[in-house]
Amino acid sequence: MVAEVLRPNVQDLQQDVIKLLGQISDLMSRASSNLSSDEPDNKYIDFEKHIRNETSKVENLELRMAIVAPMKAGKSTIVNAIAGQDILPSRNSAMTTLPTEIIFDGDLKQPILTLNSGVVSVFQDTLVALREKIKERGLETIRESLANYPHLQKYPKLIQELKVGESIPRKSEGRQNIALTLTSLNDIVRVCSILDPQSDPIQYLEDVPKIKTPFWRAVGGNQANTQGKLVIVDTPGPNEAGENLRLQAVVAEQLVKSSIVLIVLDFTQLKNEAAEKVKQDVQRVIELRGKDNLYVLVNKVDQRRDGDMNPNQVRNFVAAEFGIDEIGDKNRVFEISARRAFTSANFLMELQQSPNTKVSELKTVRALAQEVFGIDWEEELEDATIAQLQRKAERLWKKSGFEPFLNDAIAALMREAAPRCMSSALKIARSNLTILNDDVQLRSSAINQDDEKIRLELEALKKDLESLNECRNRLQEINTIRENLENNLDNLLIKLKKNAKMSLEKYFKEEEYERGNVVQKVNIQARDFLSQTISEFERFPLFTQWIPREMKSQIEFKSSGIFEFKNEVEAENFANQAVAYSKVRAEDILSAIRKQARTEIAAARSSIMNFVDTQTKPIIKNAQQRLNEVFDVNLSLPQPNLASEDIEVSNPYIKRNTKHIEQGYEYVERRERKWWSLWLIPVTVKERVKKPDKEVKYFTVYLEDVISQVNDSLEKSIDDINSNIRDYIEDDFQQRINIFFNELNIYLTNYSDNLRLAQADQKKKTEEKNQLIYELNSLISESKENIKDTSYYLERIKQLMEKK
Repeated sequence: MVAEVLRPNVQDLQQDVIKLLGQISDLMSRASSNLSSDEPDNKYIDFEKHIRNETSKVENLELRMAIVAPMKAGKSTIVNAIAGQDILPSRNSAMTTLPTEIIFDGDLKQPILTLNSGVVSVFQDTLVALREKIKERGLETIRESLANYPHLQKYPKLIQELKVGESIPRKSEGRQNIALTLTSLNDIVRVCSILDPQSDPIQYLEDVPKIKTPFWRAVGGNQANTQGKLVIVDTPGPNEAGENLRLQAVVAEQLVKSSIVLIVLDFTQLKNEAAEKVKQDVQRVIELRGKDNLYVLVNKVDQRRDGDMNPNQVRNFVAAEFGIDEIGDKNRVFEISARRAFTSANFLMELQQSPNTKVSELKTVRALAQEVFGIDWEEELEDATIAQLQRKAERLWKKSGFEPFLNDAIAALMREAAPRCMSSALKIARSNLTILNDDVQLRSSAINQDDEKIRLELEALKKDLESLNECRNRLQEINTIRENLENNLDNLLIKLKKNAKMSLEKYFKEEEYERGNVVQKVNIQARDFLSQTISEFERFPLFTQWIPREMKSQIEFKSSGIFEFKNEVEAENFANQAVAYSKVRAEDILSAIRKQARTEIAAARSSIMNFVDTQTKPIIKNAQQRLNEVFDVNLSLPQPNLASEDIEVSNPYIKRNTKHIEQGYEYVERRERKWWSLWLIPVTVKERVKKPDKEVKYFTVYLEDVISQVNDSLEKSIDDINSNIRDYIEDDFQQRINIFFNELNIYLTNYSDNLRLAQADQKKKTEEKNQLIYELNSLISESKENIKDTSYYLERIKQLMEKK
């Protein structure tokens, strides 16, 4: 164990972790050399590469966030919005084929793109290969091959004329030069995938283009608290166009290399095939990194229309799809409009850099005007001032939803970049060390065993594997358990759906109503339509017990479900109370439904676990006894996700009314000329006239709206619970069982592999064999020590992050 007290600051902790990772990397190098076999796959070499890669990230204190999405979900636009300028190219046709690192550096004034010598060399070789292909097939034939790609038509001629060595710039400064270089590189990849797939540069790249750029505005407002750099990796979407592109492998590679995964989903296509493919890819990373490192952006919410999913429904849907609802952190899923964010950020940054420029000379003003002025943007722009446009841009930025994303996610990640980066590296190292330790312990023990014993053990393990496969094929019992569970839950939910609804059949009891005073009448009416209960659950409080006492005296019952108030404030207060009561009551019902559903599922889980345990325990025990080693593998099925969207209830309609109250009559005097004075002399005459009616405002609340919405939401929520249960049973339930058997199979196979190596070790010369035994014992000792050290540092990093 580390003897000295851990140094308290991040910079010193960084050096301690780098030193430990170096020791572990050397240990894996020794293992790959001393434990190697004739087999082509040497896992310890891969372990060493992974650890060296993680060490590099810790040395540079970089937190890599891979940004993945279906095609045209808006990945590049999001990165551009964060940077405040158009540094990543985008267009209507598929754009990204080449992963690109974006490193945010607060000290920079303008973005810089760099290509290392390896990237430049690969693309130069690609251009040579393409030039030969064009020469071989002819320019016109090549253009015909690219007929379906108008944006690529110019490249054959350009490639013919380019001077190799001068065509790929190693460094590009400023957004225009960067966009030009990246567009050319991405298009070269696409041209190559069509004309000469064998020369696809993606397969030869060992590094990717890197853009260093400042944040548009100080994220989180305090750069002093930021240790480390955030690196966002823009990756191709899994459904990017291009038949021969090896993009899925590219995405998978970047996911494995990244500590944080940012998923971008298109609001208008949340359930399509590409989004499902992203989900599958990300699951691999979740298994390695955990769910704590997953963030989701739902883009294009500016296209939401009536009837679409509301924000709560979207968050619940996404959280359930990617399994992050169990974390309890609300700052994992963000709704944004990248187009709005980029348009406003791009304009404000230009205005910041050129404050005295005229409106007509601003390059970004037309895009802003189209966004904020609508169909009359050209006319509105003619009269717009800089101040007005700036206000519009700031308002558009707020409406984009980007501010919460930057402050709650990106800023938090920047502050935690260093500890998260170190934690990620240590977890990978510890996982690899555990595998190494298991391997060398078994091999060290077996090397001194009788050859016949090893042969018999290999035969026994072979039979164990066969028994596992037979056991797996006999799991028909699970189908019976699953069918019974589905039937029980269906019956339960149908009954609950019927009983949970509020009743509108009778608002009040007529006889009691006729005898009661105003407040009593309200109590009777409210008791019937706001406190219907279901027999399976405890009685919920009456609505009149819910509302404040002082409010009761202000309620005047007018007709069925309609309440009248003298002013709008009182009406709104009552409406708010009615909505709050209905939502809490509905959530109470849903909570009870979830509880009963989980009880049913727990019983089914227990049955399956008992069955699988009964079938596999003898196999496991036999392996334990023979190998004299603890082999404790238990089936652990995940808890089902039974979340449903929040009950959505709008405030009931408050109607503004006026009525006229008669004010009686009065006598008024007026001067008239009468006939008897020949209309020469005016006289005073009194006349009885009606006073003007007094106009009085009053406000009515319609509670039928509340009841209707609650009933609809309850039914939808129960349906969602039912849907989640079926998904769990049909997908997660069976998938976890499959994973269990696969892992058990792999584990036993690994035993066999190590025993075969030990069998070969026995045939070595005495001196060579003794040297191997010494090395195995050394690896056992050092791997155990390093496992302790990684656990120690992980705990210290956890404490450090909890203090932030």
